[in-house]
Amino acid sequence: MNDNRANDGRHDFDFFHGRWLLRNERLRQRLVGSDDWETFAATQSCEPILGGLGNLDDFVTDWGRPGQGEKFLGMTLRLFNPETRQWSLYWAGNHDGVLEPPVVGAFKDGVGTFVGAAEHEGRPVLARFTWDRISANTAHWHQAFSADGGKTWETNWHMWMRRMDEHDRLVHDDAVIELRQYTLQPGRREELERLFDREFVEPQEMVGMHVIGQFRDLDDDDRYVWLRGFPSMAARAASLDAFYTGPVWQRHRDAANATMIDSDNVLLLRPARAGSGFRAAPAARAAVDGARNQRSLYVAGICSLNSPAEEGFTDLFDTAFAPLLRASGAELVATYLTDPSPNTFPRLPVREGERVFVWFARYADEDHWARATRALNEDPRWRDTLVEAMLGDLTAAPTMLRLGPTVRSELGDAGRVGATTDAGRDNDAEAELAYAV
Repeated sequence: MNDNRANDGRHDFDFFHGRWLLRNERLRQRLVGSDDWETFAATQSCEPILGGLGNLDDFVTDWGRPGQGEKFLGMTLRLFNPETRQWSLYWAGNHDGVLEPPVVGAFKDGVGTFVGAAEHEGRPVLARFTWDRISANTAHWHQAFSADGGKTWETNWHMWMRRMDEHDRLVHDDAVIELRQYTLQPGRREELERLFDREFVEPQEMVGMHVIGQFRDLDDDDRYVWLRGFPSMAARAASLDAFYTGPVWQRHRDAANATMIDSDNVLLLRPARAGSGFRAAPAARAAVDGARNQRSLYVAGICSLNSPAEEGFTDLFDTAFAPLLRASGAELVATYLTDPSPNTFPRLPVREGERVFVWFARYADEDHWARATRALNEDPRWRDTLVEAMLGDLTAAPTMLRLGPTVRSELGDAGRVGATTDAGRDNDAEAELAYAV
């Protein structure tokens, strides 16, 4: 195949081949000024046809079209014309089994725009399909109608798409993460935890984020800590905009904000080395309102540095700190350092201008943590290493967060049989000396 043919647009939809999970946001009434959106899930599978000159997908959902009793099934046939270098997209549903007239167009600068004649409730309209926010594992489609020949448009349907693997789990790429620490109104942490786990996990993930883990701070009853990941800084901006302007946040933001005193304690991080971030969770996230069987806990060690971690502290951690942590019995699971990129979503502040290195260690339970901490305290090499680092790389002693996963945290004990992880803070007084200088 020559280069001209290879780049003529016939491969523009290759990204969509495979299996996807969709979050639909659909305007209940169109072209009447309504802002009443309904949401529902669907799955979609797409395969190439005609040697790559087209593709075919199926759309499966438990949702039912208004006035229809059966579950809605749909499909799209996409065909590429090599002469015009444009795609024609045909939609059909099980409500009538008829291919609707196509919308026609092409991709430019990563955005696909397709326009055609349509009908809404017996009224002629223009329909526009837009594909954007496309990455290896994410995509976004939205539909708009115009009743005035294209002068004004009303968006009436969003599909947020996430690729699924062979086990029907979302595929994530956490090149950038946020470590978020919230100071809450006294006594309201459980309220926020339940709201978050019930309402905010899947909607965030469906617009391109990854909710890596949610935690209770085991040493502060009014602190909630969580992590979320993004494929890139550009994807972060798009995903955050989609979520915080979308219907789920609009519906629940007042309830969430009422629990908080401060939500601006946010570190923007990236993996310290290739592959040093959190691995994929070994099991699916627990169901909403699942049993409280969390026993494990994590320690996040936050090191404030005099210079960027790449200039020496990352190597020091790998050669000096990490072996001692592992020798104590800790399971070292991830390391990160500051991402110095400008904040791509200023609406949510982050701690800019700081240099940090953060490690995460997992412990099976409180007793495991206490034994490991005791072992560190009794090892003079730990104290010597820490003192030496404070005379050079560190601006202060590391801040240690003891974190208990919430019910639906992917970093918790989903699938395990065990007790809850609401253990007391005074399990071992000697362990409280951990990491002290």
